[in-house]
Amino acid sequence: MSGSPSDRSGQVVVARQRLPHRFTPRPFAPPIAGRLRGVLATEHARTPFSPSDVRASAHRVLRLAEKLTLEAILVRGGLDIGGAEVDHLWAVVDGRVVDVGFPLHSEAFVEVLRAYVAGDVDDEGLEFAAHAYSLEWRVVGEFPERFRYVGTPVWSGRRARTN
Repeated sequence: MSGSPSDRSGQVVVARQRLPHRFTPRPFAPPIAGRLRGVLATEHARTPFSPSDVRASAHRVLRLAEKLTLEAILVRGGLDIGGAEVDHLWAVVDGRVVDVGFPLHSEAFVEVLRAYVAGDVDDEGLEFAAHAYSLEWRVVGEFPERFRYVGTPVWSGRRARTN
């Protein structure tokens, strides 16, 4: 990602960008991954993250990430799942996509999502299709490389948090 603004650690500072940014799958470092996945899994078990209300899911991710003192912003853009593009909103935590509403690691769910974009499945059908999937099936840094997340921070999240 040459030419992208970065902080001292080399992480892309997405919050300062004004043009759409293409996100790539990147795992979190093991200590951070374990803590973040743990709090997200607990939250998902308490109240499942919803594919039909991605805004609420993304805001929950922001609150949890900030409790772990991780930089978190909301990004709005498109999610290209190959054959369909979803107008979408997701969280970016320490420069990595965290999209807990969609269990994109499940090909069966992705097929339902494509049908949803085409108008062949309603919100209830999309919700039903996602309900059975635990957090392990959702995007926490890593996602199938054939998918593309492209977007910009929403207005309220354009300034990077400072601790």
